[in-house]
Amino acid sequence: MLKWQSSSPEVRFLTSLSAPMKVGIMGERFCYRCGISEREGGPLINGLCQICYLRENPVLLIGDEVNTELCQNCGSYKKNGIWVDPKSYDLEELIFEVAENALLESLESSFSDLIREYQIVSPERLDEIQEVPVGTAFVSIEPVSYHIEHFPAIVVYEVRVKARTHRLQMKLHDERKRVTVYVRQTVCPRCQKFLGGYFEAILQVRAEGRPLSREERKEIEKLVEGKVDEIMRKDRMGFIQDTIEKEEGLDFYMGSTSAARKLAQAIRERFGGKISEAYELVGMDRQTSREIYRTSVSIRIPKFRKGDIVRDDRGVVYEVRKVDGKGLELLNLSTGKSEHRDWKTLKRHGVEDIEHELREAMVTSIGRDDVQLMDMQSYETFEIEKPEMELSEGKVYKIVEVNGRRYILGEKKGE
Repeated sequence: MLKWQSSSPEVRFLTSLSAPMKVGIMGERFCYRCGISEREGGPLINGLCQICYLRENPVLLIGDEVNTELCQNCGSYKKNGIWVDPKSYDLEELIFEVAENALLESLESSFSDLIREYQIVSPERLDEIQEVPVGTAFVSIEPVSYHIEHFPAIVVYEVRVKARTHRLQMKLHDERKRVTVYVRQTVCPRCQKFLGGYFEAILQVRAEGRPLSREERKEIEKLVEGKVDEIMRKDRMGFIQDTIEKEEGLDFYMGSTSAARKLAQAIRERFGGKISEAYELVGMDRQTSREIYRTSVSIRIPKFRKGDIVRDDRGVVYEVRKVDGKGLELLNLSTGKSEHRDWKTLKRHGVEDIEHELREAMVTSIGRDDVQLMDMQSYETFEIEKPEMELSEGKVYKIVEVNGRRYILGEKKGE
């Protein structure tokens, strides 16, 4: 039988492409890329010798450059598409944190389809790895040079990967690449709003029936300052735009309504009180055509303060020792015993302020049932029923007089 032959180069080229590999006379296979025999180059993988398979199937596909940004005002940066606050505000540590995050995010989509999972390890650990499951990669990143004197800051990393993509591999993929990360400055959306005077809610702190005292104002400002730091770890818009001190209380202009509500709850837990909300129409969203409302969150703390003299509905006189979110801690001035009244009980059986006069008196003698004292201003002597508290002759005590009756509040401390 006659066989058709052709010396045409085009025909020979097409014929070579149609065959996945070369086969010798005795059935030995050859790499179709370099022509090495299977006996010399190891088991063929998809028609390629071990070296050609590694060369033709790289696993690390990341580009030469990665670009990222950090906010020049607050140091925040994007992590998985969301602006987050940094772990450190030291400039050098911040730049490396931002650069490393950008590189790791870029790596997530920079492996070949043959890699199903990967793990970041230290360069030292990667040196030790000799066995890798099929479809798995181990990756290390290490900065090799940088300059951060001005922006954009530049950090150059060496990325190294060890991987196995086929069960017949005799040698792991071991690839290295240098990637340059550029860190540029910008202004994050939160800072844009803050710098533009934006606020979403007003937190109004007031007291029932009286202005806030100077001590209460200081304590509330300290409480709010500490709580805002906690809130902003989860709510980046929870900033305080401004604090306005008014005659009757404090107004905090807040970046988010949620933050204003959380601060109101924190103040109520500390002082007690009632929370209410009001809403004001301030405009229309051009994109959604929805009405935009500004919220006023009001917390009104109780009128009682530590040191107040009060009387309950049975006529018993007390000194207020503590006010908090749970209720009042009261000292019964007749018995010297402490009593606690929660806010629910106080709604049913309330207490009220009463007129009183504060004085100082020295204990001159202590009897079995009575105590004799001398007023330190008028030098008048008088007797009162001996209270349950321990007294000492010669010591000066604070006295309160209510409707002609005198009570001992406690020993006068040195000024």
